[in-house]
Amino acid sequence: MTEDLEAFRFNTSIAALMEHTNYLLAIKGRVEEDAWHRALRSFVTVLAPFAPHHAEEMWAEIGGEYSVHEQSWPGYEEALIQAEEITLIVQVNGKLRDRIEAPSDISEEAAKVLALESARVRPHLEGKELRKSVYVPGRLVNLVVG
Repeated sequence: MTEDLEAFRFNTSIAALMEHTNYLLAIKGRVEEDAWHRALRSFVTVLAPFAPHHAEEMWAEIGGEYSVHEQSWPGYEEALIQAEEITLIVQVNGKLRDRIEAPSDISEEAAKVLALESARVRPHLEGKELRKSVYVPGRLVNLVVG
């Protein structure tokens, strides 16, 4: 989210906030009180640029000092936030045919092989010539057949 905000990609920053809200709701009650409080403080801090008045009220509610807008931006460790697996979307002629779990560092060739081996994709390739494949790293493989 930090990188999105710095690049003025506000829509993806807000989407990340929404994802994080869902995550927080999923872990509520399953983490230690201190960890929960730190998570809420971080969340309210990054919410502040988008909803300053709500964030200020939330900050006061969780017992924050002075103003949320005076707090430093939370840091993070890049290595800890890297996903080990991704969901690779497989399309045939632009139509979704499968979703495959794959390593996050999968190469283009390996992604293409996984796509071609998929039981849900093979019926859409039978009797057709593979003309082109388009790979968007970490996101999708589109097989163009004719």
